Amino acid sequence: MPFSQPIEVRFSDLDAMGHVNNAVVISYMEQARYQWWRTFLGGRRFQEEGFLIARVEVDYRMPILIGDDVRVALHCTKVGNSSFELSYRLTKGVDGEVFAEGKTVQVMLDFVAQRPKPLSLPTRAWLEAQP
Repeated sequence: MPFSQPIEVRFSDLDAMGHVNNAVVISYMEQARYQWWRTFLGGRRFQEEGFLIARVEVDYRMPILIGDDVRVALHCTKVGNSSFELSYRLTKGVDGEVFAEGKTVQVMLDFVAQRPKPLSLPTRAWLEAQP
């Protein structure tokens, strides 16, 4: 997974059991996805080439604790007509134990019409070129 984003575990991320709440793990995936997509946008507004999340899957492998060195790696695994799929791996450090693995499906959106729209040719080319 070529793109990797470090995540700082905050005290507010913890639940009553002292580990990162399962919903927060999805937020960690979102943070990585946002940084990854920003590299494509190159300063353009998200509404010019943005998407909605249609599906989220997470398989939790082990708890994330305060002080853990968390990295979220992601890559594009599928490109459709108006959507694409990303896979994620949350690990301890760069190549450490796996905290969680996940997938999301993104659907490109025409923000004016509030309807799905086809991937543009530059977007498709960029997604397909991702290692």
